[in-house]
Formats: sequence, structure tokens, C-alpha cells
Amino acid sequence: MIFNTELYELFIPPFLLIGISALMTFLVTFSAIPSIVRIAKEKRLMAQPNDRTSHLHPTPNLGGIAIFAGVIISSVVFTGITTAHELKYIIAGMLILFFVGLKDDLQPLPAYQKLIGQSLAALIILVPGDFYLTSLHGLFGIQELPYIFSLAITWILFQALVNSFNLIDGIDGLASGIGILASLFFGIVFLQDGPLAYAIMSFILAAALFAFFYFNVFSMKNKIFLGDTGSMIIGLLLSVFAIRFLNMENSTLFLHQNHQVPAVLLCVFIVPLFDTTRVMVVRMFRGRSPFVADRIHIHHQLLRLGGSHLKVTLIILSVNVLFIAMPFLFRSINGEVLILTTLALATILFHIPVYLNKLYQKPSFEVEHPKFDDLLLRKRA
Repeated sequence: MIFNTELYELFIPPFLLIGISALMTFLVTFSAIPSIVRIAKEKRLMAQPNDRTSHLHPTPNLGGIAIFAGVIISSVVFTGITTAHELKYIIAGMLILFFVGLKDDLQPLPAYQKLIGQSLAALIILVPGDFYLTSLHGLFGIQELPYIFSLAITWILFQALVNSFNLIDGIDGLASGIGILASLFFGIVFLQDGPLAYAIMSFILAAALFAFFYFNVFSMKNKIFLGDTGSMIIGLLLSVFAIRFLNMENSTLFLHQNHQVPAVLLCVFIVPLFDTTRVMVVRMFRGRSPFVADRIHIHHQLLRLGGSHLKVTLIILSVNVLFIAMPFLFRSINGEVLILTTLALATILFHIPVYLNKLYQKPSFEVEHPKFDDLLLRKRA
């Protein structure tokens, strides 16, 4: 028998239920990572340093396996999968991205094959799962969306978040840190306005990412990276939470009548979405493919100024918190103005490191890592 959320609620208060599910997820993820690291080292399944990465030593990149295990186990046990129609399709989409990401982590896939896998995962959730954006709540005068447009916009949102989290995963703790902030935000919203199953899922994801964050940022013996498996699963789940948030009839935190709901999502995901868009535009402006990897992301720009991975991650996460707070601070303005204000502020903040690097003429290959200048000195000697 698979228990469901409604049955648990008869005996366990929501806060305690969330605490139990989050603790279970944290313990599963935390206990799985050392074993994954050991096996990866034995089998030499490591991410090798190259001219596009910011790490110096071969490091296991299969952290997504532990996150997937923690999220899946707790979701099946605690979120009412037998009663929530869309949850089984969400898990089906996660399974597809798990295997696509795992294949790419072990042996890199061409971009088009990853796109096919991502599209299949999204379409399973959208069509048979009947899970898609239905309205823009009056933003730019748009209310209800025709079915085809709903599917198209939802598919674009899935692709944007899945790939932006994949691309922002360039330094320790950044992608998982932003994922923690976003999942906690959605967890609080869903806990206040329902449904409880999505609140549990949000806190489950946050717990898994907290466990991973420790090993990724602070552990020396069992250091591990997300890999495509982890970053794509984070992007998929946050896409699901975003669509569910947009389709909420009412929210006590944000008022639909002032068109703020879609603008709130931009504030929550401003770092990965804006940075990915900025990087692709710069690449095309320079006559290069927008999908060619390089070192012009915002975290690379901050590293060039001399910051460590942890310092840069904390700076970017602090900026993300500032943007998440904006809808609370500016409740009186409408969604269109909030979007324009957010984009203008992001443009200014994201270009400050670029300007400083040009001002101090920092070469693009220097200080990608706190020990990188020592490596350069050894090479020059």
C-alpha cells in the first residue's frame, strides 16, 4: 500500500509531516553521496579539469544520483502519488532526465540528443499529465491562454529552467544554492495556499540540495559535483513548481489582480535566466554559437576579480535573495513595472563585474579558482 498525503494528515500535522519527509530526504541523500564518491573514484568516473572548467582536480560528477534517490523515495512515500494525477507524470519526466543526464555525465551527449530527452520529459508532463500554464493573470493584458499557446509557453519555460540550471552550474554551491532558495520559496507559498503535496515536494527538494551542498562546498574527502543529472532534475522540478504557482487561483502572498504572479517568477529565477540569456546574446554578438562553452558567465566574471568559489556563490545568492524580496517590497506596483524594474536592476548588477574586469584589465584566464594563480606561477616558472 502506498500512503497518501490525505491519510497522513489525519494523524500528523502539516509542519511535522514536512519535517519528517525533509529529514528522510536529507538522510538518504547525505548517506548516499560518500558511497557514490567511492565508486566513482574506483571506476574513474570523474569530471576532468579542462580549459572551460574552474576546478583543478578530477572530481566525481554524479551528485544527481543521490539527489534523485532522496527526492524519489520521499515523494512516493509522502506526496499522495495515488491521488494526485500529475505526480506520476512528474516522476516519469524525472526518470527520463535521470537517464539522459547520467548518460551525459558518463559520456557526453550531443546537444540535440539532450534536447530530445528534455522535450520528451516536458511533453509527458504537459500532455498526458494535463499540466500546463493556463493564464498570465492579466500581465500585458493577457488572461486565459489558448491550449496550443499554453503548451508552447509551458514547454519553453521547462526548457529555459532546465538548461539555465545546467549552464549556471559552474562553481561550487551555485546551482544547488539557487535551487535551495527557489524550492524554499515555493514550499512557503504552497504551505500557506496549498496544495500540501507540492509544499512537501518543495521542502523535499530543498533538503536533498542541502545535503548535496555540504559535500559540494565543504567536504574535501567526498567532494562531488551535480552533473547534468542533478542540474536537469533541479530545473525540471522547479519548472513544475513554477507552473503550479502560476496556476494558483489565489495567493495570500501575491495578488493576482496587480499582475504580479508572473513577475514574481522572474524575480525568483533571475540569476540563471538572465545570465543564460546574457551569455547567449554575447556569444552571438561575437559571431559564435550560443551553445559553445566559455568563461563569460557571471560567476566567471566574479572569480576573475579574485574571489573564491564560496565567496562568489554567497555574493550571487545574496543578490538572488534581494530579487526574491522585491515583490514583497513593491506590492503596490503592477507586474509590468516589476518586470522592467527587475530587468533593469539585473542589467546593472550583472555588468558591474564585467566593467571592473575591463577597468583593471584582468585577463580572462586568471583567477578562475583561489589556487589558480599558484598554478599559473608554477607553469611560468
